[in-house]
Amino acid sequence: MKSVFPVQYKNKTYRLVNNYVASTYTRCDMCGSHPIIEVSVIRSNDGQTLRVGNNCIDRITNRRVSRWFKNYRRKRENLMRNRKYIDGISLILNAYEMNELTFQITDGDVKKLRKALERMCNGLKPTRSQEQIAECYINRKAKA
Repeated sequence: MKSVFPVQYKNKTYRLVNNYVASTYTRCDMCGSHPIIEVSVIRSNDGQTLRVGNNCIDRITNRRVSRWFKNYRRKRENLMRNRKYIDGISLILNAYEMNELTFQITDGDVKKLRKALERMCNGLKPTRSQEQIAECYINRKAKA
């Protein structure tokens, strides 16, 4: 974001202050569009604050900033949703590395678990087979 901001608009310099999904619909302070759901808050050097929608933030930055925010939110949601898998796989792989696992695991499954963990830590959804192998070993660890 540092490469995008600050931006110039109506002879003022603005910086990004916040970006959020509005709980109630609001109006864009630049174009008057209503309703906007995804809001970027920008503030000028003299303290003027504007709440702007995706079209306007993309237009004044001359970039697809709104897409970046959507992707960020999606990845963050995936990380939170997959917290159980991330924590469980991490514990299993750490125990495996220290030869402290109380059950057997194949080298092939270790590779699959590492790949699933990397995918989930990058904010992506696990594949169905990755969910299944994670569940299998997390349940084994719980029973051991």
